[in-house]
Amino acid sequence: MNRVAVVCGLVGAVLGGGLGVLIATAGDEGEIFIASDQPITVAQTQEKLPSEGWLNVQITEMGRYFEIAGSKDGHRGK
Repeated sequence: MNRVAVVCGLVGAVLGGGLGVLIATAGDEGEIFIASDQPITVAQTQEKLPSEGWLNVQITEMGRYFEIAGSKDGHRGK
């Protein structure tokens, strides 16, 4: 009985550790769009996207967030 408890405990520890790593790395979404400690503006966004190669950029303010549509390398994106 003790061996079963030890094996279950080790399996639980490994699964818990793996889950912890997944949670810790889940927030990494890639590079920073505009580095700033302040909220960015529509003007900053309109300036940045064409320099990144985006065309036909359309920006809609949605409360605190922007919804941005455009095309890059022949593909539409949002």
